[in-house]
Amino acid sequence: MSKRVLGVDFSGAATAGDALWVTEAIPTEDGLTIQRCYRGTDEWGRDREAAHAGLFDRITDDDVGAVGLDFPFSLPQALLDAQCGGTWDGFVDWLASGSGPTDPGSLSEACRHTAEMATGNRDLRRETDFRRGALCPYTNRTRSMTFYGVRDVLGKLRDDDATAVVPMQGWDADTLVAEVYPAATFGWLGCYREGYKNVDDPRQRREANVAAVEACSVTVGDHRDTYLGNHDALDSLAAVVSAGRLADGAGPPVSGPDSEGCIYV
Repeated sequence: MSKRVLGVDFSGAATAGDALWVTEAIPTEDGLTIQRCYRGTDEWGRDREAAHAGLFDRITDDDVGAVGLDFPFSLPQALLDAQCGGTWDGFVDWLASGSGPTDPGSLSEACRHTAEMATGNRDLRRETDFRRGALCPYTNRTRSMTFYGVRDVLGKLRDDDATAVVPMQGWDADTLVAEVYPAATFGWLGCYREGYKNVDDPRQRREANVAAVEACSVTVGDHRDTYLGNHDALDSLAAVVSAGRLADGAGPPVSGPDSEGCIYV
């Protein structure tokens, strides 16, 4: 049987389990078949530590072949050069050692100060952020996901021989773990990148996004109402589409250094 594919809409909030959603799918000859969609709170608990530990355990299960995680995996190269020895491993160590930033606010402060000193611009983006229309990885909107995602999830996966965080660790592993960005995936599908979340009547746009996913050989089955009713769940569906493409042989990045990472769609 084909290995399972996971798509994760991540959260770095104190109550991360409430907004962390996972979609699980099985690749078939006809595409992806969605088998499960669940909230982190219902599976592992509401608080951040429990939800992230549960997610790590699920990623490292033997039946998982590819995972798409919706948070920034790295920093712009100028910051890696200035703070982390120029490498992604150095970035993970910077967050995990206790000698660097100790929370999302201090990560953002350190990055902005360093970026301004090095380039004159406080909010830098990676090449993949420019390509995919994503935000700077340490702004107020992204800093919690970057900090906790890298420190508490990727930091543990880095030392697991059965997984590879791509492209930083190469492609030779039982489980490939990739950065995804649902807005970019929906854009690639030709549907709504925005406007399907916190608006008065998002249902029509969510229906269009689900239809676009289904047209990409994905069977959502009984989970349709969940995706139409919750935008975080819908983002996990986009994440599983990108993870499925990775499992099906989507190639490495075409621009930017590997140490910055790559958003896969």
